[in-house]
Amino acid sequence: MELKNINKKNLLLIIFFLFLINIISSYKTYANTTGNVYLESNKDVIEINEEIEISVNIDNFKTAAFTLYLYFDDSKFEFIKENKEDSNINVDNNRIICVWYDNQGGNSPRSGSIKTFKFKAKENGLATFNVNGEFYTEKGQEVQTTFKEKLIQIGKEETALEKQAKEEIGQDENVSNSKLQNLRLSIEGMVPEFQNDIFDYYLTVKNNVKDIEVLATAENNDAQVEVTGNENLQNGLNLIKVQVTSPDKTSSNTYLINVTKTDDIESANTNLETLAIENYLLYPAFDTTNTNYNVEVGNNTEQINLLAIPEDENATVEINKDDTLKEGNNTIKITVTARNGFTKKEYNINVYKRNSEEEAKYQEEQIDNQEKLNQIYEVQKTSKEQEQNKKDQKEIENNEQEGKEERNRLVAFFTLIAIVLILTSISILSKKRKNK
Repeated sequence: MELKNINKKNLLLIIFFLFLINIISSYKTYANTTGNVYLESNKDVIEINEEIEISVNIDNFKTAAFTLYLYFDDSKFEFIKENKEDSNINVDNNRIICVWYDNQGGNSPRSGSIKTFKFKAKENGLATFNVNGEFYTEKGQEVQTTFKEKLIQIGKEETALEKQAKEEIGQDENVSNSKLQNLRLSIEGMVPEFQNDIFDYYLTVKNNVKDIEVLATAENNDAQVEVTGNENLQNGLNLIKVQVTSPDKTSSNTYLINVTKTDDIESANTNLETLAIENYLLYPAFDTTNTNYNVEVGNNTEQINLLAIPEDENATVEINKDDTLKEGNNTIKITVTARNGFTKKEYNINVYKRNSEEEAKYQEEQIDNQEKLNQIYEVQKTSKEQEQNKKDQKEIENNEQEGKEERNRLVAFFTLIAIVLILTSISILSKKRKNK
C-alpha cells in the first residue's frame, strides 16, 4: 500500500513537471511569432549622384528564411547591384525582391540587420522606401510583423548666397514646383504624417481652440504659400487650406487639413479598427494614423474582398471602388463618417494588378521560393525526427530502468517477507520444543 502511494506521488510530480515544461515551451513559441521590420540608412540627406545604403532590420525575433520586398522611388533613386552573381536578388521596376534561407537548417538564424541595399540618387526631392514580406523562424513558423518605412531627402536647402548665384546666372531650377517641403501645426495630432504627395490631413481639437498656427514651407523658396481657414475656428468641421503656387505660376497644389472642433471627441472618431484585403498584405502595415496604402495582386484577380471596420460601431463606412480591376493601378477610397455625421476621414488604397509578363515572372519567383522553403522544412523535419527518436529511445531506457528498479523493490519486499516468515516459524518451533 505504501509503495502504491509513492508511485502515485511520483506520477503526479511527473505530470506536473511535464505540464510546466509544456507551458514554458508554448510561451517561447508564441513569443517568437511577432516582431518588427524597419528600415535604416547611413545618411538621411544626400546629394544627386551620391550613394546611400538602406538596411532592412528586424527586432524581437530571429529569422531562418524570408522573402522581402523593398519598394523605392525609381524616379529619384537607381539601385546598385554590387554582386551580379547574387542570385537571391531580383529587381522589378521599383521593387527589389530578396529571398534568403538558412542553409544550416535553421541553426544560424539572422537578427538585427539582415540585408543592405545600395542606391544612387538621381533627382532632388523627398523619397520614401517601403518594406514588406514574409519571415519565418528556425521552427518554420511565419512571423507576424509590422513594417516601418524610411524617408530620405535628396538635395539640401539652398542658402541665400547659393540662391542669388543661381538667379544671377539664370539657373534657378524647379520654377514649376508647387509642393511643400514641410507642414506643421501648433497643435499635435494631425494624421497622417506629412508627405509632400499626400494632400488630405485630419485633426480633432477641443472647443477652447480658436486658432491654429500653420507652418508651411515650400520646396522652392520662391513659391507662393497661402494659408486660409486656420483662424476663428467654429464648432463642427473646419477646413484649413494651404495653397502652393509655383514661381512661374504654371502649377499649384492645395493641401487640406480637415479640423473638427468639439468637446465630444468620441463622437468625432473616424478611425478604422481593421483594414485588410483577403489573401493580400497591405504595405505599409495598417495603422490608424496612416491613410494611404498599397497592395499588389495577381493578373488573374478580377475582384478583391475588402474588410473595413470602424473603431466606433456607430460610425459609417463607404467603399468606392470599381467592380473589376484593370491592369496597372486601381484606386480604392474608403470614407469613414463619424457618428456626429459631419467628421469624415478618407483612406486610400492603390491596388496594382500585375500584367501577364509580370505575373509569369512572379510565379517563377514563388516556385523558386517554395523550393527553398521546402528544403528548410525537410532539414527541420529530419532534425525533429532524429530528436524525437532520441527522446523515444531515452524514454524506453528510462522505462526499462524503472521496471528494473520496481522488480528489485519487489524482490527485496518478498525476500523480507520470506525472512520474517522463516524467523516466525523458527520461533514457533523453539517454543514447542521448550513446552515439551
